[in-house]
Amino acid sequence: MSTSVTNPIKKRLKKTILCYTLLTVFFFAGSRIYEHFSFGETSAFMHYLFLIPLIGGTLLVALQLFVKGLSRLSLNLWNSGVATLTAGALYRGIVNLSGRSTTMDQPYYYVGFAFLALALISLFFVRSIWVEKIT
Repeated sequence: MSTSVTNPIKKRLKKTILCYTLLTVFFFAGSRIYEHFSFGETSAFMHYLFLIPLIGGTLLVALQLFVKGLSRLSLNLWNSGVATLTAGALYRGIVNLSGRSTTMDQPYYYVGFAFLALALISLFFVRSIWVEKIT
């Protein structure tokens, strides 16, 4: 008979930190490369695109440290919110760099913030079974 000594809460926290760090670096480098080849056009949405996963990941890590036993539902809703906000900013940045303007990105922000709000609301109703025992 064997028992696992890995702590799933710490494992999830490390995975969250790694994923959001890689996403931030990817969007930082990708937006700079895309702007470099945009023939002098600039877009604040594209330039600061990396801040969305950076801030979202930082808040999620803080949330995981503060709320022990963060549920999978809360985590998925939070990740969906950050992904939707990032997609909206990316869409707006690409359209702005092409020399046009649009308001078609607004639904992305409404849905993204709705996901984030649902994630925060779900903290009060759902708990994970991976709660550390206090000894």
